[in-house]
Amino acid sequence: MTRDGWPRNFTSMAKWMKEKNLPVDKEELTQLFQFYLDNSPEAFEMPPDDFEECGLAFEKLAVGELPREERPQVTNINVVDIDGDGIKEALVCDNLRSQVSVLKFQNNEWIETPLAHVNAPVKTAVFDFEGDGDMDIVVAGMGIMHPNEDLVGEAHLLINQGNQSYILFGLIRGVARIADIQPGDFDGDGDTDFVIAKFGWRETGGLMWLEQRSPDTFRPHEIVGINGPMRLQVLDQDGDGDQDFVVLITQQHESLVVFSNDGKGNFTNKILARAAHPAFGSSSFQMVDLDGDGDIDILQTNGDMMDENPEWKPYHGIRWFENVNGSYEVHQLSAMPGCYCARAFDMDGDGDLDVVASSLFFYWDEVDYPSLIWMENDGSQNFTRRRIAYAPTNLASIDVGDMNGDGIPDILGGGMHVPGPLGRMGRLTLWLGKGKQEAPPKVDGGL
Repeated sequence: MTRDGWPRNFTSMAKWMKEKNLPVDKEELTQLFQFYLDNSPEAFEMPPDDFEECGLAFEKLAVGELPREERPQVTNINVVDIDGDGIKEALVCDNLRSQVSVLKFQNNEWIETPLAHVNAPVKTAVFDFEGDGDMDIVVAGMGIMHPNEDLVGEAHLLINQGNQSYILFGLIRGVARIADIQPGDFDGDGDTDFVIAKFGWRETGGLMWLEQRSPDTFRPHEIVGINGPMRLQVLDQDGDGDQDFVVLITQQHESLVVFSNDGKGNFTNKILARAAHPAFGSSSFQMVDLDGDGDIDILQTNGDMMDENPEWKPYHGIRWFENVNGSYEVHQLSAMPGCYCARAFDMDGDGDLDVVASSLFFYWDEVDYPSLIWMENDGSQNFTRRRIAYAPTNLASIDVGDMNGDGIPDILGGGMHVPGPLGRMGRLTLWLGKGKQEAPPKVDGGL
């Protein structure tokens, strides 16, 4: 941290030590406090805005329902083909509206339709729960977005009736705040179970899975009690034919951990990557074969600034953990203050995966920086960093896909404008892809 942050944080640290029954020596704390002050900068130096021009053409549009509030709070965007027509829709989670909605391009308009009321919805996943050929939705709800230990977490199924209307079925309530839920068959019996990331706050939280006993009955199984689980991805990480999951555990842990399944819903865990300190600010990850060599890599971002000392850090940004024979080699792809989300996608249609990233950076009135970028892959994992936009800011969630059926990738971003100054606002912003940007005509200076 910078020096200004330590007085307040040392008071909190001493309080937490007492709560954990750790010895607190006043003289030693004074010496440590002085050590931190002496070795901390007065200010961080902002990484240079040395991005290349975009290289892709976009039309920027405000879409969906108009903001009804001064500070929109969209928590998650999930671009997916829900109705099976080959064109992507977007599921939108909105905290202030306690609403899950779907955004779709139809009759040359962008129509947002509310689907369900959920308290502080923060994540969705789409799958066929009933095996009837249409897509259902599972939703994670924190209950209350503001940090707290209350047992207000909830998760719900939206069961598709076959005509894109949904019945809401409650999976679980009365647990620590839920940040993510993902479907999977964890006991190998052929039906859908769920793994749940209970973020909690400082004292509450954990990982659990819900075993399906019947279509409307689920048995909870605690996996581990730990605060800070934030994001999940289900996959067969070890190639043994059953479903494992990877979880991003934030707060003081700042770790990516794989939970390997024995095929019966019993899990052992292994840390895949861990930050060097608890102020790293992990914000998202994606398990993806970024280099196309047949194994699964990790795309990770860090840039959480909404903490005790809300400041950007020079080590915020995007990293690629390259899978090299089962271990990971870290590549720094780009610095990006406040970086909050990244998605691997072939943006230029050349057959390799590029990276799109956004930030929840709220000091733009003091020092500017792009809020949306993409990194062009040359096919050999050399990435050219390119700017897309500076506004809106506070893009906590983005997703990529062809949303109007023209074969060109589009980017949808959701604004979560909790902190920071007013201005550069946007609830739902669509960057409608138009293909490669034409180079400006050359100026002929001759006669």
